[in-house]
Amino acid sequence: MSLAFTGAVGIALIRPILPIFTRRMGVTGFQVGALVSGFMFARAVAAYICGRFSDKIERRKVFLPIGFFAYIISCIVLFFSRNYFDVLFISIFQGTFSGLIWPIAQVITIESSVKSFKTRALSFYFASGSAGMSIGNALIGTTIIFVMFLFKADENYAFRIIFLLSGVIYLIGFFISFFITETIPKRVLTREIERKVPVKENSGFIAVIILGFLIGIIPGLIRSIIVLYLNEQFLIPTKNIAFILMAINISALFSMLFFSYLSDKKGIVKGLLIVGFITGIASVIIPFINNTFLLIIFLVILGTGARSFTPISRSGVSELGGRRLGQNIGLINTVNNLGTVIGPLAGGFFYDLFPKPFLFINCNVLIFSFIGILILLSLLFLPGASRRHTI
Repeated sequence: MSLAFTGAVGIALIRPILPIFTRRMGVTGFQVGALVSGFMFARAVAAYICGRFSDKIERRKVFLPIGFFAYIISCIVLFFSRNYFDVLFISIFQGTFSGLIWPIAQVITIESSVKSFKTRALSFYFASGSAGMSIGNALIGTTIIFVMFLFKADENYAFRIIFLLSGVIYLIGFFISFFITETIPKRVLTREIERKVPVKENSGFIAVIILGFLIGIIPGLIRSIIVLYLNEQFLIPTKNIAFILMAINISALFSMLFFSYLSDKKGIVKGLLIVGFITGIASVIIPFINNTFLLIIFLVILGTGARSFTPISRSGVSELGGRRLGQNIGLINTVNNLGTVIGPLAGGFFYDLFPKPFLFINCNVLIFSFIGILILLSLLFLPGASRRHTI
C-alpha cells in the first residue's frame, strides 16, 4: 500500500500536465491523446508478459525496483525534453515499466490476503493509490503557484520543476520496493486445476474482461481530452483542473472501500453491476452538460464508478480465472490498458473533428455517450455468473 501511494503521487504529478505542456508545443488533440495511448499500450503489452513470466519463475518483487529506477531516469529526461516526440518517447518508456510494477504489486496484494478479505485488501491498495493521486494533484497546483511566484517564471518552467519533483518521489518508491515481502502459494498440480475451462463455463470471467476494456477507456479520456475540454471550453486554469482531478481521487478512495466491502459480503457480481451502472449512466450524460459545476459533479461520479471497478475486477478474475494468477491479473490490466490506449486516440479524433457544439450537445466529447451505452449493454452478461461464482 505504501508503494501504491508513492507511485501514485509520482504519476499524478506528471500525467495531468502533459496534455497542456505538449499542446503549447503546437500539437493536435489527436497527438495529445497519443501520449496517453502510447503509455497505456506499452503498459498493456508489458503487463501480460510480465504477469505470465512471474508465474513461471514464481518470483514477483524483483520487477519492482527495476521499474522504479526506470521511472527516475525518465523524469530526468523529461525535464530536458524540448519537442513533442521527446515527450511521446518518455510516455511509452514509462508505460513499459509501469507494466512491470503495478500488475505485480496487485498479485502480491492478493497472495498476501485471506480469501474473505481479498477484495477489500485490493481496495485498500487502490485507495492508497487514490490518496497518492490526490496528493500529487494538490502538489501540482501548489508547486505551480510557488515556482511562478518565487522564480518569476512562466507555467512551462514550473512544469519542468514538477517533472524533477516526480523523480524524487519515485526515488522514495525505489527504496520502499526493497522492503516488500511476497507470499507465493504452493501450486497444487492437479488436472482439475490446470485444465482449460470451456468458454461457456467462463461467461463471468469473459464479461469482466469486456467491462475491463470498456471502463478502461474512461480514465484515458479524463487524463487527456477532458483536461483539454476543461481548459479550452470551460476556461478552467491548469491548477484548478489539478484540484478537480484531486476531488475525483478523494471520492474514489471512499467509494472503493465501500463497494469492495459490498463485493466481499454480497458477491462480486453485485459490486460489478452497481459500479458499472454508475459509470455507464454518468458517461452517457456528460456530453449534454453545459454547466461547469454540474460537469465537475458528473466527472466525480464517473471517476468514482470507474475507479471502484478496478479492485473488484481484479478480485473477480482471481476467482473466476483459475490458478494462473499472475497471467490473469496481467490480462485484466492489459485489456484495461488497451481501453486507455484506444480511448484517447478516438477521443482526440472526435475532439478535433467537432470543435463546436451541435444544439446543446458537445459533440467533441460525444465518445463518452457511446462508451456509456456499451458499458450498460455489457452489464447484461453479468447476472448469469452470479449464480455460479460469489466471494
